[in-house]
Amino acid sequence: MRFNRTGGAPGIDEGNGLSSASSATCSTVGCARSGTVNIKLGVALMLAAGALYSFDIGRSFGASEAYSAMAAAQPTFAAAVHNALRFDQCKPPLYQVLLHGWALVFGGGDIALRALSLIFSMANVGLMMALGAAMFAPPVGVAGAVLWALSPLAIVYGAWARMYSMYIALGLAQILLLWNLRVAPSTGKMAACAALGAAMLYTHLGGVLLLAAEAAMLAGAAWRGERNRAAWIAIALAAAAFVPFVPIAVSQVSRYIYGHWVDWIGPARPVSTARKAAVFGAAAVGGLLLVFAPRLETDEHEPVRWCVALSLLPIGALAAGSAAIRPMFDIRYVAPSAAMLVLVVAHLLSRLPGRWFSLSAFGIASFLFFLLPYYPRYEPWRDAAGMVAGGSPTEPVFFESGYVGSTAAESDPDLGFPQGFFRVPFERYFTGPNPRRVIDPSAPQAARKLIAAAALANHGAWLVSGLSEAKARAEMPTQCFTIDKKASSNYANLYHVVPVASCSKGAG
Repeated sequence: MRFNRTGGAPGIDEGNGLSSASSATCSTVGCARSGTVNIKLGVALMLAAGALYSFDIGRSFGASEAYSAMAAAQPTFAAAVHNALRFDQCKPPLYQVLLHGWALVFGGGDIALRALSLIFSMANVGLMMALGAAMFAPPVGVAGAVLWALSPLAIVYGAWARMYSMYIALGLAQILLLWNLRVAPSTGKMAACAALGAAMLYTHLGGVLLLAAEAAMLAGAAWRGERNRAAWIAIALAAAAFVPFVPIAVSQVSRYIYGHWVDWIGPARPVSTARKAAVFGAAAVGGLLLVFAPRLETDEHEPVRWCVALSLLPIGALAAGSAAIRPMFDIRYVAPSAAMLVLVVAHLLSRLPGRWFSLSAFGIASFLFFLLPYYPRYEPWRDAAGMVAGGSPTEPVFFESGYVGSTAAESDPDLGFPQGFFRVPFERYFTGPNPRRVIDPSAPQAARKLIAAAALANHGAWLVSGLSEAKARAEMPTQCFTIDKKASSNYANLYHVVPVASCSKGAG
């Protein structure tokens, strides 16, 4: 079920460039008679995906989205870059720069800012279709596009005002051009591939893992006799363009891994040298086998090996780091690799006989579609702002300083979030006069006294907490106070602390 790029092969229909098995499925999944991608079908899938991702696009921003909006709202492009480097560790500022320019034209409202991600998400569906057709056959591209459009990652990032849909689009487009360079190299494609690779690196540092996986695969192909100078030059130019940012990237990665920026994934833990050696050794052996094993495919360009490698090498590297150093794995950091994994699934389905390909793809797509109502999309910040605004304007609102979901003390005012991570999303929707106060989550007893005194003096106080409920309640007074959880999400809760009539000045 692959294109024949090298001349005659058994089972190939030279009239349309598809194998007989692929041709049998064209009528059911919509490939064109010429063997190329059906443009009309691709546009229809992209529009359908855009309509799906637009559902509830005006909902309240999440906390991370609020930081994107804050960068976009800066007065200059330079200020947007500075803001991104300060608050979005390991995420270079290209997305924030683009979002700043977008906001200058279309405004900084919730829907306007999310629309940029929506456009990239629609493009991702088309890129999956084109990539599947280029590497395998048009039916595989259609199946991959449909499965990706309905996948949890695509749904979550479809209209999320963050860099991930852009990161995926750049990654898929760069892979597509790199593949075309291997098949039919040209100077124009080489330059475009290099530019997309550099843009991917300047969007998210996870792109380093994808570029490294591509370089490894090119080395493996060279080991098996392939020579493709254009592909190597494209990778080298992308890496060279990123060199000016490397010192910043190294500093951010160090702070990210050995600090508290990823405590929301899990706290750091001691790992023995033996375990580190075992984990990294196993990952290295698996990677070397995948990259340098003898050719197993009839297609000299080995699309299956490339799809699997670009899926598993970045994911495996991040997983090995999580096991050997500290928890750091989140699938969105390697989102382009997740998309390639979907393409692997589509190819495996295409190996099924007859109509089972179409039926199985339809069954999986239907299952994913019926999961849509169960994705959590609620963010509490608009409701939280309304609740605080509906109360007394003198009641202070407390935020936890430090890092997200961590009780680590702030050791440097230039690190972490001295004013509280959740203050930015709260103040996107709240403009009232209530005083904003900060507590140190690493000192719950002191925090309890501050909140108790403020609640007594103002007949109530609010706490926005990113900690577990048990840890959050340790920061709040208990005796003579009522504590009500007013709003809740996966990452933060809003509590209202109100003294009862019998409270005295020393209660807490």
